[in-house]
Amino acid sequence: MQPNTTATALVILMYIASSIAGMRTTKTNPGVQTPPGIQTTVPTPQTEKNALVDLASRSAAIAETANVRSGPGTNYSKVGKLSKNTPVRLVSEANGWYQIALPNGGYGWVAGSLLRMGESAGSLQKTRHDVVGYYTVNYPGDKSSYDVLDSYSHSLTAIAPFAYSVDRAGNVAGEHFSDAMKISSSRGLSNLALVHNLNGRSFNQSDIHSMLNSKAARERAVRDIYDLMRTNGYDGVNIDFENVPPGDRGVLTQFMKELRAKLGPAGYKVTMSVPAKYKDSPSSAWIGAFDYYALGKICDQIMLMTYDQHTSGTAAGPVASVQWVEKVIKYAMTQMPKKKILVGIAAYGYDWNMSTNRAKAVSYSQAIKTASRNGKKISWDNASQSPYFRYKSGNVTREVWFESADSMRAKLKLVKKYDLGGIAIWRLGQEDRAYWEVIQGEFMR
Repeated sequence: MQPNTTATALVILMYIASSIAGMRTTKTNPGVQTPPGIQTTVPTPQTEKNALVDLASRSAAIAETANVRSGPGTNYSKVGKLSKNTPVRLVSEANGWYQIALPNGGYGWVAGSLLRMGESAGSLQKTRHDVVGYYTVNYPGDKSSYDVLDSYSHSLTAIAPFAYSVDRAGNVAGEHFSDAMKISSSRGLSNLALVHNLNGRSFNQSDIHSMLNSKAARERAVRDIYDLMRTNGYDGVNIDFENVPPGDRGVLTQFMKELRAKLGPAGYKVTMSVPAKYKDSPSSAWIGAFDYYALGKICDQIMLMTYDQHTSGTAAGPVASVQWVEKVIKYAMTQMPKKKILVGIAAYGYDWNMSTNRAKAVSYSQAIKTASRNGKKISWDNASQSPYFRYKSGNVTREVWFESADSMRAKLKLVKKYDLGGIAIWRLGQEDRAYWEVIQGEFMR
């Protein structure tokens, strides 16, 4: 056979093999724990397993409205349709047909005559802003984050596996998610080892206080994090210390300086997740320890945790109203370079008991199912750009506020309006497919 003929035949054989390989399934966990999303799982879009890798490393856009087919030719069934100017990533080519990664996940084939070719994989398809996904494994066999990473890696620029904790002595330990790293690295994503102080269901204030106030413990933590980078091939670290006493503001900044001094010269990125605030309040319990100005000078990126505006214990209300998020952004821009700012995007909500103000965290899918089960129409609060609804559980009135693709779109527009660095999604696996369609539409076109 001629080389071109042989290559074409191999591509078709690989496609057939991948098609019959089956579908990945996910497990669900009915329990909902705090903090939001740590212990919640939802069904995620199923995608073709063992799909072909990006052989061409090129991108394209749909030149005219195009039918997407299950194989390379008109004799294959239609599986969808893409509108003009939709960006796509090329996977392989056979007889003038191109296999593409679809914007909403999965793969399909489009005639080459209906594509406008890009110069490289980054020319049309690459996001113009960073999209970091927090990656979690909440129980043995949990694949909720994995399946989303596998399906939508072309819409991400990095993952931050919620994998490592630090104790009061500065020992950093946890589990390396090698399966996630294998996917992300092979598809050109950065990998940030997330180090936290979560202990059980709460962020341990006593341990983080002891660690930060001990020079020896800080040195041990910095050394352990550096070793993680070298041993497991991470590109950097994401520090997620929460519930830090406001009196530890100085030693928290000092720890980040020491971490930067060790990791920076070796080429590792230093990032930090910080509580949202719209003014400096050094004595405030939850936000006082975080000096935006000092941390902005030290870190390569700052992930603003712009969610939990309303949470369990507060009155019911939006998880992240667009006005509140914008207020936080405006303050952060006065403290650090705007390109270092990543806006936190929630993929969850809360279901409040209106008598007690106690709330349980719910995923997008759980919120939708609750509304459907109780025959309730979802309302839209135009002021906050958030969906919500009320229902009765026995004699108790309950109110649910949650985040959706539409509420996220309002935040993405803020990122574009202020030309910020990007977004950080908490967490992969709680959202629905529409989230990724919005990210594609706002950041990739």
